[in-house]
Amino acid sequence: QPNAMGGREVGGVANLLAVHKDLGNETHRQEVADFWGVKSISPKPGYTATEMFDALESGKMKAIWIICTNPMVSMPNMHRIEKALQKAKFVIVQDISNRSDSLEYADLVLPAAGWLEKEGTMTNSERRISYLPKFIDAPGEARPDVEILCDFAQRMGFDEFNYAQTEDIYKEYCAMTRGTNIDISHLNYDRLKNEGTFQWPVASHGNSGTTRLFEDKKFYTPSQKAIFNVPAFDQNASDKPNDEYPLVLTTGRIRDQWHT
Repeated sequence: QPNAMGGREVGGVANLLAVHKDLGNETHRQEVADFWGVKSISPKPGYTATEMFDALESGKMKAIWIICTNPMVSMPNMHRIEKALQKAKFVIVQDISNRSDSLEYADLVLPAAGWLEKEGTMTNSERRISYLPKFIDAPGEARPDVEILCDFAQRMGFDEFNYAQTEDIYKEYCAMTRGTNIDISHLNYDRLKNEGTFQWPVASHGNSGTTRLFEDKKFYTPSQKAIFNVPAFDQNASDKPNDEYPLVLTTGRIRDQWHT
């Protein structure tokens, strides 16, 4: 699985932009466009994970590039996912394993490097950023995801992806966080290597990170008050057991068994 917390921070969700900026917010879109040096960013969100497979099945989407996940196991309604992948015109699977169930539907397989085989950072669910050094070389033709993606972008004519090393991408992201609620503009690779992990924000060189947010009881809302949305249900909408389907089943996940 990819690093979900870090992925959201850099905009790796269909309706998010990097640095927790909202694609639906015109001001946020312009801030990101200005930082990237482009005129504008489309306000239309991309498909979510489940919508992608709906679009493949209906023919609205023709191709899919699967990186660091195994939808034939992790997505709901496996039979529908199977039909969607069968209908797709082109499927790329980028993975570290030759046993991913999704490989059966791949037109192109890209071997990727595992976490010990590449350099980068990871943010966990308590906002703690860790530096991950490369420890061993990747086997065979396997390459870090970021190298594959930058190669692809350059071949499409996006010369801005000519990063010399992973740290260059991290530096660009740090600069983008400056002045935001997740400011890590003063948290470079050297600090992570020498001082250990940090919880963002880290807004100055002498700052050791932020253990707890909102201690001043001011929240990131227009009123600075916390907003609780409590859904109310009139009744349990789940299918009730009957003679044909007498059992109620759960997925049975345990702590160390998530997705595949």
